[in-house]
Amino acid sequence: MYSFFWRGTALAAAAVTLAFAATAADEPKTEKKQKPPSVCVGLDINACGAKSECYWRKQVTTKAGKVRRAHCRKRPFQQVAKKTA
Repeated sequence: MYSFFWRGTALAAAAVTLAFAATAADEPKTEKKQKPPSVCVGLDINACGAKSECYWRKQVTTKAGKVRRAHCRKRPFQQVAKKTA
């Protein structure tokens, strides 16, 4: 005589797995919201220097040989507070 004990256990495990997969599929996926671009993005050297919260980064060459172009960056919050005070 064969025991059907394991067959019932396997069937119950499969049902639980399918139920979990169905509820996980129903949940809406949250998308990451993109931050608005900084006020310093795309400014030339003169416009960058005119804004107190921006500073100009020089062109540099990395150790790997890649060239990073000169661009305007936003200052960290502490530097902005010191410069305006």
